[in-house]
Amino acid sequence: MERSESDRIVPSVLLVDDRPENLLALEGVLKPLGARLVKARSGEEALLQLLRETFAVILLDVQMPRLDGLQTAELIKQREQTRHIPIIFITALSRETAYIFKGYQHGAVDYLLKPVDPEILRAKVRVFCDLFVRGEQIRRRAFESEAKDVFLADVIHELKTPLAAAKAQAQLALHQVGEQRTDAGTARALRLISQQIDRLNRLVGDLLEASRLEAGTLEIEPTEFDLSALLEDMRSRMQPLGERHPIRVTAPERLSIFADKGRMEQVLSNLLSNAIRYSPEGGEIEINAHENRDSIQLSISDRGLGIPREHQPLIFERFGRAHGTVFGGLGLGLAISKGIIERHGGKIWFVSSGKPGEGSVFHIQLPKRPPATSA
Repeated sequence: MERSESDRIVPSVLLVDDRPENLLALEGVLKPLGARLVKARSGEEALLQLLRETFAVILLDVQMPRLDGLQTAELIKQREQTRHIPIIFITALSRETAYIFKGYQHGAVDYLLKPVDPEILRAKVRVFCDLFVRGEQIRRRAFESEAKDVFLADVIHELKTPLAAAKAQAQLALHQVGEQRTDAGTARALRLISQQIDRLNRLVGDLLEASRLEAGTLEIEPTEFDLSALLEDMRSRMQPLGERHPIRVTAPERLSIFADKGRMEQVLSNLLSNAIRYSPEGGEIEINAHENRDSIQLSISDRGLGIPREHQPLIFERFGRAHGTVFGGLGLGLAISKGIIERHGGKIWFVSSGKPGEGSVFHIQLPKRPPATSA
């Protein structure tokens, strides 16, 4: 019989512990899950493994020499490529609430105290493996089948309500913590939870925008505004996100355009975020804008990794990603940006040699006033 898609997707689990006997015990407990088990005997070795592949979940011992579990988790969460991977801390340390919250601050999604119950450990790891496999299935099916539209709509509506409830609960807990004047660690952990909920909301928002574009229901509300002022505002907002990437704007003192300001902010945010994300070695990012007789010309350039030639034909497609899953994301930002620009009666394209260090230049051409049908 032909093997199913789920059989072909084998999740990897990273086991990190400085004691070989502990790694052997974890391997024995998790072997029935059928996942690929990768072992690391130090925080440094774990970071090297994370450079080689993506994991469904990381089991991380807290008490390790040199680089301990908390420090390792902090480094994992600092890297764009690995910050999305869930971490389960395993430790024999104190059960005090303050210490456990410290673990959550450093990126843990769960926390197990030794001796660990094998059934509980297997159940928790199985959840993350299943989520990983389902995520890969969703991405493949969405890329390959027109049925993705119905599926995305269902996912969006299913996610919106629990996310709104989770955000409300996090805000309420933060308010109560403030009133009770409890330790700062608890407040920081709750703020981190709130930030992650916001990130999920943005992902859901991207899915919703993509669905609207596909259905032709995305609306724009044009008004007259100064594009030069918007570019400078975006520069100041995005600059803190990429401290190693100075952002320079070259534009007339005033550049009047009739467009949807909020949608243009969305496009600029997507392009600048990509320029920062795909320039791991730093380098200047340039924004240029000028006016022609009938249109506005805009370009954003970087000196990053560029777009590999084999991925260039799909870069504006939904779920199309220049560098696969390495840098995370759903691959919707450029598809949404293209849809917004086209709704304004404009066009967007890029120039990239595909060679690291030569980067990419994204060009946008917009009419000074969008066609009446776009609104």
